[in-house]
Amino acid sequence: MENQINVGNQNTQQMGQNPVNQPVFTPEKPKTNYLLIGGIVLACFVIFGFGGYYLGKQSSTYKSNLNNTQNQLSQTATPESNSPTTVPTNQPVSTLPSDWSYKDSGECGVKFAIPPKTEPYYIPYDPNRQPSVTKDEESGRYWQFREGVNSLFQFTNLATAIFASDTEASGYISGAVNVYCAENSDKYDSKQLLNQLNFFLAEGQGSVIKIKTFNGITKWNLEAYEITFEGGMFNSDQKYYLLASPTNWYLITKISKSSSKFVQDTTNKIFDNLLFK
Repeated sequence: MENQINVGNQNTQQMGQNPVNQPVFTPEKPKTNYLLIGGIVLACFVIFGFGGYYLGKQSSTYKSNLNNTQNQLSQTATPESNSPTTVPTNQPVSTLPSDWSYKDSGECGVKFAIPPKTEPYYIPYDPNRQPSVTKDEESGRYWQFREGVNSLFQFTNLATAIFASDTEASGYISGAVNVYCAENSDKYDSKQLLNQLNFFLAEGQGSVIKIKTFNGITKWNLEAYEITFEGGMFNSDQKYYLLASPTNWYLITKISKSSSKFVQDTTNKIFDNLLFK
């Protein structure tokens, strides 16, 4: 009887120690607010979209203003007077009469068109005329080709077509086309030759003689520079033509002090018809 009571008590104690029916609490997971997240994402898209559009608009406006400013500057800018830009002369080569002939300068690699020693290119000499070096009448002058060693700056040889008599030695030049030349051993082009000449004048001439003006042109189908000098014995209005061929450097000028338009025109025709090898 006691054993039964004890067993009953033990069962009662075990039931009190093992709460089989006691509920187990599980924490509740928070609910995700997808509507709020979607609203935030949509707002970000809207903000960034408007920001990108505004920046693009500003960039486009800046580029447009920059282009307009550059166009205005290019329209109002004044080029420097000595700018070495190449400007074609479009000067046609004169047609030569059939009785003219070319004389070849082996030293300078250039050919001169020379008129014949006949009238009207030749003026017969009168020994009884009144001496005057400035007058062509009865002077015995005719067009002749000459060449030899005659230096000017870095140019070592001179080839010339000159309107003169055989005995003339006064220094007066009625008409002439002078071609100074030197070997182009450095293979300069015309622009490099201009820079070299400018350096030579600054260093070698003690700045006594300077290049006054220069303008890039196309002459004799070659790139050239029309230049003037100042200082020394140079006439600042006398034009010279500087150019380089694959074989030679050239400094070319024409002189026509004659009052005869025919002599002046003949000088120009010889000048225009120079041929370079």
